[in-house]
Amino acid sequence: MFRSGLDHQCAGLKLACVPHIARFDGGHECKLARTLAAVRFTREPHEKIPSEGFDLLMRRDNVMDLEVYLALYDMQDLRDHLYRTQQPYVVNLIFHPWLFPELSYRQSAEISVEAAIFESSGVFTVASEPEGLVKGLRQFDQKVWVKDKVYMCMGTDTMRCRVDRHRLVCTFWSICIPIGQERAIATKHVLVNETHTHISRELGAACAEVGDGSVAAVLQHLQKLLTAVQNATNRLSRLMGRCEGAFEGVNLGGGGAPYQGATAPMEVWEEQLQLLDRSVNDGQGVAGKYSPLLSDMIRRRVYEDLGRRRRRGKFPPDDQETVEIGEQAFFADTAATGSERAQAVHRVLIECIHDLERLAEGNAEMLAVDGVTV
Repeated sequence: MFRSGLDHQCAGLKLACVPHIARFDGGHECKLARTLAAVRFTREPHEKIPSEGFDLLMRRDNVMDLEVYLALYDMQDLRDHLYRTQQPYVVNLIFHPWLFPELSYRQSAEISVEAAIFESSGVFTVASEPEGLVKGLRQFDQKVWVKDKVYMCMGTDTMRCRVDRHRLVCTFWSICIPIGQERAIATKHVLVNETHTHISRELGAACAEVGDGSVAAVLQHLQKLLTAVQNATNRLSRLMGRCEGAFEGVNLGGGGAPYQGATAPMEVWEEQLQLLDRSVNDGQGVAGKYSPLLSDMIRRRVYEDLGRRRRRGKFPPDDQETVEIGEQAFFADTAATGSERAQAVHRVLIECIHDLERLAEGNAEMLAVDGVTV
């Protein structure tokens, strides 16, 4: 049915033979995201692939052996690195351990592949660059070489895609087909972008529970993921209710138990966002965090939502100019009304909640065990 994708390692690279996510620096230096878990589907794996990906595979009639994976990543350290070095949130897909599973230390290897990404949420193609991934198959060179007779290096700096800086959970599918071979790999990638805040840390911990890929481990993962998603959605729903009510002019202190806290709309907004971060003080301190925490991600998405409604023509998602326009509107009384702010908060947090629910539902569907429900 399925088994762990992390069991088999490429000895030369010391990486599991599954797709990884990283960012190349300087052509050969590579900063990897942490792979929380990977599951390989062994029973009728082609049925797991969305139709868009299956159509791509059907265009290559030489493919006889298809491997299908679900891979989950903690992107926090990689995000911190990119923010610290002031780089855009553009990442590389790394297939080298899967392409060269028998590679030994100090060996080199090279191959050309065709690859594509599709059915993405919060992950975007990079069609303007020849090194970028698109929805159709593109050819890329992949190689491993030895530097200074010691260091194993992977390249080249290709297979790039852009990730939304302000979404907690992003997903996409990828396909990689080595040219001249009869095998291919299709993977659903789940990216948890922030794992410092309490509710997102629970998500990351639940994703890691897949473990050895046994039925027991998978069921435990699904149960913990469902609990983590329920806790996160409840917390975000409370934040949404408080902030919407404040911006709409609802008396937060009226009815029921007396309300303890700020009542001015902007003060409520800031207080509720700060409450999301109160658990982020585990000895490292907030000052040591380089990339935005969940509260800041929500804040900037609200700005982006307002900014989109003030721009005309075509512009990319997660665009800095859009965020800045929305930020100006959010704080200017003459630009955005309280009702507009409330609606922006509602739209953003509803989308966050839907992302979380889709994560739980998607994993439950892919990892369904016959005769067992969670």
